[in-house]
Amino acid sequence: MTTQAQPHHIAEAKAIPDSLEEMRRAAAAIIAGSRAARAPHRLPDDLPGLLRRRAHREWRVPVRHTPLSLRGGFTETTFTYSEEEARTEAGRCLDCDRFCSICVGVCPNLAILTYASAPMAVDVPSLRIEGGRVVAGPAHRLRVEQRLQVAVLTDFCNECGNCATFCPTAGTPYRDKPRLYLDRVDFEAQQENAFMLLGHGVIEARSAGETHRVAVDGGITCSTPRVSVRLDPMTWEVREARAAPGAADGEVSLQACAAGYALLVSLSAAAPFLPAASAVGGGTFVAHPGYEE
Repeated sequence: MTTQAQPHHIAEAKAIPDSLEEMRRAAAAIIAGSRAARAPHRLPDDLPGLLRRRAHREWRVPVRHTPLSLRGGFTETTFTYSEEEARTEAGRCLDCDRFCSICVGVCPNLAILTYASAPMAVDVPSLRIEGGRVVAGPAHRLRVEQRLQVAVLTDFCNECGNCATFCPTAGTPYRDKPRLYLDRVDFEAQQENAFMLLGHGVIEARSAGETHRVAVDGGITCSTPRVSVRLDPMTWEVREARAAPGAADGEVSLQACAAGYALLVSLSAAAPFLPAASAVGGGTFVAHPGYEE
C-alpha cells in the first residue's frame, strides 16, 4: 500500500482560519495590539484665534471633474485635491477635539455652558449589603479626562433640538450632557441624568429614579436610599458605612455619587456664579412642545 504526498496548496489551505468568526477574532486581536494610547486632551493654543476663525464661514473647496465632453474610456473623471487645495480644505476644520462647544453658541436660550474641568480619577468602591452590614469590595476607576465640559441649565432649555442639529458628532447635548435643575419638583420628576447644586459643597443626582446625595466637608459623604457612606477625600476608601433601616441585601452602586462629585468639584471651581437650587418649588421647567423629533 502506498500513500501519496499531500499537495502543497492543500497544506497551505489548512493554515487558513476555518471560519469568518476566527478571522474577525484575529483582526480584533491585531487591532487591539497596535492601537496607540489616547493622547491626553489639550486646550487650544490660541482660543481667541480659533473663535475668530469659526466666526467666518469658509466654503468647501470644490472637487475638480473632467468635463462631460472629454470623458471616455478610462479617463479619470474625479480628481483628488492638490496639496494647496488639501491644505485649504483642512484649514476649515473646527478643531472640535480641542474645543467644541458649538452647542453653546447655537442655543437660542443660552441654556448650555462650557466649564473648565481638571482631569481627575477616583476609585469608586463597590458596596454590598449583607445582613444589615455594608461590605466594601473592589473599586472601579472613574476618569474625567477632557479639560472642557458642557452642562445644560434645564430651566432655560425648551428642548428645541438646535444643539442636536449642529452637533458635529451627531449627539443630543440637551439630553446627553449633565442636566442641572433649580427646582426640586422638576428634579425629582427625572429618572436619570439630573443634578441639583444645593450650595455649601452639596449636590444631588438622580439615577434609576432615585436621589443620591454627595456632601463635601473635609471628607465625602455619599447618601443613597440604601446606604450612607463616609469616604476618604483623597483615596475614596470607605471610612464608615451604614445601611438604611430595612435595606435589602445586594449590590449598591456609588456611580451616581461619583458623577455628582466630579460635577460638583468642577463647577465649584469653574462656575461659582451658578445659583443654588431652591429646596421647594412648583416647577419652572418648560415642557416639550410635543412634536416628534
